[in-house]
Amino acid sequence: MQERDQTLQVRVRLYGVLKTAAGREEIKLDLETGSSVRQLVGKLVDAVGQPEFEAYLIDADLRDPRPNALIMVCGTEVGALSGLDTSLRDGDEVVFLPVAHGGGAGHVAASDTEIY
Repeated sequence: MQERDQTLQVRVRLYGVLKTAAGREEIKLDLETGSSVRQLVGKLVDAVGQPEFEAYLIDADLRDPRPNALIMVCGTEVGALSGLDTSLRDGDEVVFLPVAHGGGAGHVAASDTEIY
């Protein structure tokens, strides 16, 4: 049977709040050959199955993970590749590193800061 030829396995590593919300640091996912980071994100959210994880990863307004996480494929940030349309290959490692956001009472507007 050639089922393996039609799938690829990707190792996903989670850090910070994403690791905590998922309850694990590493997940191996099987995807269809030709899948992109976009398909991986959907499969990852389904595999974790925690609404809190999805809320931390996916920007609710944009329906995009990039405002909330730095995504790297084999050590290269997806912005330097093809973004969410970056094709994945069997054995790739995809890292999700949460981006710290300010807000609320502690928020400082850019015009209130000085750059040295």
